[in-house]
Amino acid sequence: MAFSIQRIFQSPVVYAIFTNKRFLLGFTVFLVILFMGLVGPLIYPKDPFERGERNLPPSLEHPLGTDGFGRDVFAQFLHSIRVSLFVGFITAVIAFSIGLTIGSIAALKGGLIDDILMGITNIFLSIPNWLIAILVASYVPVELRGPHLIAIIIGAFTWPWFARAVRAQLLSLKERDFVYLSRIAGYGDIRLVFEDLLPSIGPYVVGAFASFMAAGIAGEAGLAMLLSTEGMVKHISLGMMLYWAQYFLAYVTGAWWLFLPPGIMLVALTTSLALIAIGLEELFNPRLRGG
Repeated sequence: MAFSIQRIFQSPVVYAIFTNKRFLLGFTVFLVILFMGLVGPLIYPKDPFERGERNLPPSLEHPLGTDGFGRDVFAQFLHSIRVSLFVGFITAVIAFSIGLTIGSIAALKGGLIDDILMGITNIFLSIPNWLIAILVASYVPVELRGPHLIAIIIGAFTWPWFARAVRAQLLSLKERDFVYLSRIAGYGDIRLVFEDLLPSIGPYVVGAFASFMAAGIAGEAGLAMLLSTEGMVKHISLGMMLYWAQYFLAYVTGAWWLFLPPGIMLVALTTSLALIAIGLEELFNPRLRGG
């Protein structure tokens, strides 16, 4: 096949990178944050739990000062980015896998199976996710509590909307001619989904994954502040940094270095993922490209 520059620039991915400003901005910001989380602790290898002189303001030795326990806030900040990204990723993997599986099976099988799966989905949609997450986490042994638990809980309860969306998209695609041709060619359900159907809604699916990551990161921040117990304080995340800022009354004493960096990072991280999701949605729906 001859090399074609025109075909390369007509691909959705290249379109997103070079012409979609929302996707480009979100993806760039996310890459910067990812670099900070993965490489930052290697460049600044201080132990975020090591204690020293307390309540120091920012300086050359401690770029973001120290907290009420004497811990280096900048070291906490870099490690917390990594942990929050991990929480977001685990949340997205769990919610994405459940939603994609249920939505695909419901669309392909139809009938009673579709009714049962959508009934289960509707039940989960009616459940107050935050209340269930707090109740479940509260009854888990203290030694098992941590960001990983929050990621699992959030992922287990945020998939229903995605399952319904996947089902709706695949039901529409099932009536296309290329699906009938694949059926005639002997494609099974799994091969049909992965080779024909999912590539057709690829940008939407990837955008949903980014949305799940944003939900996991924001949800962890809220639950970390609500569920901060002995098991939680052994970990560090953006949510835990905000908890410690509240614990040390940083908002009252004016110790901005305790709450401003994690707060700004949470906004930047969730916003960048939202922009990625919106940009990919514009690829999936050409009518939205005008923005």
